[in-house]
Amino acid sequence: MGFIRRLESSSRPRLPPGPKPLPLIGNLHQLMRTSRYQWLQFQRWASTYGPVTYLSAAGQPLVVLSTQAAAYDLLAKRGARYSDRPRLIVAVEIATRNLHGSMRPFNNRWLQMHKLMAPLLSPAAANRYRPVQHMESRQLLVDLVEGYDREGERGQDFWPLVERTTASAIYALLYSYRLRSGHDKALRDAHLVQGNFSRAGKMGAYLVDLFPSLNHLPRALAPWKAEGDALFKMEADMHTKNFEKGLANPGWNLCKQFRDSCEASGVSAFETAWTIGDVGLAGLDTSAIILEWFVVACVAHGKRFVATARRALDDVVGCERLPTYEDRPRLVYIDAIVQELLRWRPVSPAGVPHATKHEDSYMGFRIPAGSTVIPNFWAITRDESVFGADPDAFVPERWLDINADGNGKLRSLPQTSFGFGRRSCPGRHVALNGLFVVVAHLLWAFDIEAVAGCEVDDTDWVDGVLVKPRHFKAVFRPRGPWLSGEY
Repeated sequence: MGFIRRLESSSRPRLPPGPKPLPLIGNLHQLMRTSRYQWLQFQRWASTYGPVTYLSAAGQPLVVLSTQAAAYDLLAKRGARYSDRPRLIVAVEIATRNLHGSMRPFNNRWLQMHKLMAPLLSPAAANRYRPVQHMESRQLLVDLVEGYDREGERGQDFWPLVERTTASAIYALLYSYRLRSGHDKALRDAHLVQGNFSRAGKMGAYLVDLFPSLNHLPRALAPWKAEGDALFKMEADMHTKNFEKGLANPGWNLCKQFRDSCEASGVSAFETAWTIGDVGLAGLDTSAIILEWFVVACVAHGKRFVATARRALDDVVGCERLPTYEDRPRLVYIDAIVQELLRWRPVSPAGVPHATKHEDSYMGFRIPAGSTVIPNFWAITRDESVFGADPDAFVPERWLDINADGNGKLRSLPQTSFGFGRRSCPGRHVALNGLFVVVAHLLWAFDIEAVAGCEVDDTDWVDGVLVKPRHFKAVFRPRGPWLSGEY
């Protein structure tokens, strides 16, 4: 019998290559040592071991995918097998009671809630939300003009203004109220909840995530249980109060539409409140961070693309009015800028992990059951076979096909920053609409530059689950006298 078992074992595909593990802990020491900017280490390992890299975190199998082909083949084509999420005791099971949309286990309840939200975030629905996004973008221009009048060439701290813009559009759509500034209590509370979840969900934050059996310990010996309960109460209170406020406010909002949909029958008010609030949190930081990277791109690489964008805007719009969504078919270069932003600086460069409960094989390698499968967005968006040469450069033209008459259209390149397969971001259509109008407005309205004597490093990151540029001041100089407070 032992000979037969050895024969069966030798006939199985081998594990993917990866850095050499240590006994018992596997590669945990390497993962912990590179916990900052982990996606860069994943990319370095991929250059040595190939597009599918295997690691062990104290016995937990980790498979890192570093090319578009590998991620698409497994996470999209085999979505039924790779759509689960890894088990996180504190962040998911205790602190959010498996209600967090992006990390909820892939089961019938996830399918039901995804089906409920899909009509509210479809392309057609996203287009109905554009007036609110246009209005908030106009408010951003007013805020930046006032900031220039006050600060001039000394520059201004634009981060709170950008965060207010994206968050206010979300809160107006969800709950029928706007945010006055980037320091509103509603926004501070949301950032606190987001920060707590990011911290709790980080690999290695809790020993119990590596050794789930520890969760059977009594509460006195398991302090993470009380901590998780406190995080759950904080987030539940925020979502419930926002939901009640949305229902009480006059006019239409997504709270009322979700509550009144026939598909929502049987879903409790609490779960409805959490689901709606979770949608808001998902878009709260991501769009703002992308726009912050846009300012970095303008300051550090503006000579490459700003003039081209300006020519398109001046030809289509002129200086008498703001760009609108109706101009979008003729402003393809603006959409190319947005797509390049998402590729150049993916907000979550280490990706959102998937999990598989069943053993599989790929490229001749064995992927064990229970593996955490990580699409390393940073490496995937630098796949030269897909995106062309010089992937670290900011080049919107890589997204364009230029016709013989000089007109262009967007290329059908994959946009991986929204995820893969069934777990791709359902709010991507809303996000792309909002990014288009703000980028178009900012390029139309301002010359965006660094403060004189200051340099902006486009690799100066603030690490976390979501990676943002380090704060700096920028000059938003109005392009001409036609830009007034009415915009």
